[in-house]
Amino acid sequence: MAKEGILNLLVAHDKSDDASRLISLLEGASYQVDAQVLTSAEELAPLLQSRQWDLAIGHLQATSLPAKKLMAGIRSLGSDIPAILISKNSDIVDVVEGIRMGASYVIPEDEDQYFLLATSSTLEQLEQRRVQLDWKQRYNAAETRCETLMDSSKNAIALVQDGTYIYINEPFSQLMGYSDPDDMLMAPVIDSIDPGCQEKIKPFLKPLDAEAEISDTAIDLTCLTTEDQAIDLRVSICQIQYQGEAALQFQVKYEAGINDAGPIEISGEAAPRDGSFAINPQATLDNINLAINSAQLSGGLDSIILCVQADQDAQIRSNTSESNADKILLALAKFIVAQSEQGIVFSRDRQDAINLVIADSTLEEGRQFAETLCRQVAENNFLVGSQSILLSISASIGLITKNTASAEICIEQCLKTLDDADPDSASDGEKVYLMNALSQTDFNIHCDEKITLFGQQLLEKRLIGIAFQPIVGLNDENAEFYEVLMRPKIEEYPENIPPDFIGKVFESPIATEIDRWVILETIKMLADKHSSAPQTCLFINLSAATIQDEKFSPWLKLALKTSQTPPATITLQLSENDAGRYIEQSQTLISQLRAIGCKVALTHFGLSSNPLLVLDKLSADFVKLDKQFIENIRAGGEEEEEAQQLIILLKEMEQHCIAPFIESPTLIPTLWQNGIEYIQGHYIQAPSSEMDYSFNEED
Repeated sequence: MAKEGILNLLVAHDKSDDASRLISLLEGASYQVDAQVLTSAEELAPLLQSRQWDLAIGHLQATSLPAKKLMAGIRSLGSDIPAILISKNSDIVDVVEGIRMGASYVIPEDEDQYFLLATSSTLEQLEQRRVQLDWKQRYNAAETRCETLMDSSKNAIALVQDGTYIYINEPFSQLMGYSDPDDMLMAPVIDSIDPGCQEKIKPFLKPLDAEAEISDTAIDLTCLTTEDQAIDLRVSICQIQYQGEAALQFQVKYEAGINDAGPIEISGEAAPRDGSFAINPQATLDNINLAINSAQLSGGLDSIILCVQADQDAQIRSNTSESNADKILLALAKFIVAQSEQGIVFSRDRQDAINLVIADSTLEEGRQFAETLCRQVAENNFLVGSQSILLSISASIGLITKNTASAEICIEQCLKTLDDADPDSASDGEKVYLMNALSQTDFNIHCDEKITLFGQQLLEKRLIGIAFQPIVGLNDENAEFYEVLMRPKIEEYPENIPPDFIGKVFESPIATEIDRWVILETIKMLADKHSSAPQTCLFINLSAATIQDEKFSPWLKLALKTSQTPPATITLQLSENDAGRYIEQSQTLISQLRAIGCKVALTHFGLSSNPLLVLDKLSADFVKLDKQFIENIRAGGEEEEEAQQLIILLKEMEQHCIAPFIESPTLIPTLWQNGIEYIQGHYIQAPSSEMDYSFNEED
């Protein structure tokens, strides 16, 4: 159980003070506790049913609510509520008695550390059980969705185990001449293959090994129908899991003229050939939930959500009738089905739009399909009775992934994207609008994929601003330095972004892309600045990910050469902590940067146990002290003396020292006397979007 979550705690204890002490222990161990203290047996049953409890704590020798009654009450509900019992004694007899009742641990009184360790272990095991249950439910839902998609697919699909058919969809059974797919169940595969091709198929009819999957392949087969008619098919074969066991999937791609498209699919059910289909928001949610579950179980098999709006719907309803408009929308749905070879499920949330979920598709594939669809609809006449109607459509499109927060958020954002779209932004009349991926992702549960997604969106949506803060020389009159600072545009982030998520992005591999974007943007601005101030130099921060990136230095060299930026005007900053953690990579990087002609600075200096050892192994041009050292100098006394000693040692190593976070002029004389050469902070100037500090003005 993660400590950042709420711990729903049930405590049964004779003494309220002792119960409070246990709760305080957990809170002191950083658990956010929502506790309910039981004082009688009558309260137990209603409380157990009132919410989902994470942990129950009882006392083995309690009288108001005996441990046996507590454990019996938990068992009677069949709930997974782990329990820890406290005992007055440390006898093994008490431990055995408590374990027999069903307790996870029996802890002697006043063994606080043992109690905390037992709590941590118990909650971790509970979390694992809940995760396993959740994945089991998702797996079952995904299997249901897969069957739904196979049932609705135009492609002919069959599943095979031990040489027999265990699942057949309608297009496959029709290919083989069967009117009902059930008639082929458990039939030997070999009987449906022409004798001349049976040697080809035999290797795939052996028992399967889940640990040694066969490679995906495609073979040409001559199959035999029920009338002994030979048909030549290109069959794609891959190994899958079906109902928990290894199986083979045979798939024959749909081709016009070979197998009929079948009925229109609306929310997974066959739509009527004529008439309208009902507005059913729940069907949309079901379709999206199945797609989310499938993506989670498959490890990233994404789907597309596509909302298609008939632009003339309101006009048709006004000029003719509601019924006629619904028939035209159904004709549009049939038309869309005819354009796709993939499994599509339909639903309808409102009268003028159709929602489509397209399985196993990338966002780019979905966008191309939607753009092509816009052109095809515009070129087509829609016949309804004696009427021939011209239509145009608008579409919004988004990706359904394992990170999609919920079906409700997904469809809400898709329809909102459609409603908020600016038609003038569409290209060549193809009114296709992409959803914002951030808006439908649940970031409350951290994972690498979500961190990468957020980082990509920071770049694509330009949700990072760049600011410049001057670094002023106390002795160097020619210094015209600026540090490049990133300013996340938090006000433009989705509401569901946790506060610590931004920091995690800059600790992840996606940080290398952000570093490169910052460098490219700033050297463009530096080129303009050099036209009026050729001495301007930039200090640019590098992430730990970039320190480890072997391709960074060649990329930087090319970027500086292409932009004609003098390398000597660029100082790359590495934090002391990152450099210390990746000492060998930092040494290599610094050597490469010096070969290019750039300078190097160590920032947040002085925090490690031996900062001078790090500096001794790395050759830096500048050392920027950590904020804490500036605070120590301001505080005076022993703390100031320690900071002064560090600065003296840095001067002996001929390091140029920068003091950041200077908020007032009172500290500047002291810093200068201690050998600080450069200062930076809001007293000099707050970060600005422009390099506009006047270095020539006298204070």
